[in-house]
Amino acid sequence: MKFLLFGVFRRRTAKLKNFNGSSKKNNNGLIVYLIIAIALFMVIKYQVEGEKNMPYNINKIIIISSAVTSEEKDDQTNVEQTNEVETPATTEQNANYIWDEKVIQKNDVYIYLKKNDNYKEDAKIQSIKIENIQILEKANVGKIQIYMPNSKDGILYNYINEFLVGNSLTYTGGAIDNTKTLEINQNGGAVCLSFANVGLGRYQSNEDEQIEQGAYILQKMNLKDEDLKFKVSFDIIIDVGNKAYKGTIILDLPINGMVGNKESHTEITDFSKIVFKRCKNNAK
Repeated sequence: MKFLLFGVFRRRTAKLKNFNGSSKKNNNGLIVYLIIAIALFMVIKYQVEGEKNMPYNINKIIIISSAVTSEEKDDQTNVEQTNEVETPATTEQNANYIWDEKVIQKNDVYIYLKKNDNYKEDAKIQSIKIENIQILEKANVGKIQIYMPNSKDGILYNYINEFLVGNSLTYTGGAIDNTKTLEINQNGGAVCLSFANVGLGRYQSNEDEQIEQGAYILQKMNLKDEDLKFKVSFDIIIDVGNKAYKGTIILDLPINGMVGNKESHTEITDFSKIVFKRCKNNAK
């Protein structure tokens, strides 16, 4: 009898051990699944929301849309003549006019960066880089080109080939903002560039005693706001030395209400749709 009871006890003990072992394996598997699920959630959350505590944030973007005239020849702006608007500027090219000016519609973009007070580490701006510039939607009239600030004395922008932006534009960190040397204050400042429609042709007239400065001339050329609309995007990289962050900015240009006025402008302060993520540091 004792041997029978002992055998039953051993079998029940063995079953209990097997059950406990199986339970531990199930629990371990559940823990692994939870860790994987949390990791995937964090990855997806980062892809959607990006960085939430960067050393510097975009504080505002100011855009000023207007027009300027220039006596420069068309070969200074790489214009393709086939897309020019039919105006007096494109006829009777050999006639003598009192006014014979190349017309450029310009959109000056100023991007302001401010130090994040909630970021506790010491970080200085090493560079701000603008790259991957794309024209997502073309204007009905003209040709869009991108320009850096004029490095010489005089006006901020000179719309000639010397100041065309190629694949990218980089501002380095310095003591103060300086557009001539392409520097930004290392503790926060502004960078700028200009998106210009250089394919509108020339305004030629013997009737005007003077030409008003600004976008008034676009109305004289029978242009409308909708003729000039285009959409651009570009990446901006904020490099603070040991870390770098990249986000994409999309802009609709020019600002509404420009034609018939001197200029139109806007200030953007909502950047909830711009997602910044870590990227490769330029110094590495």
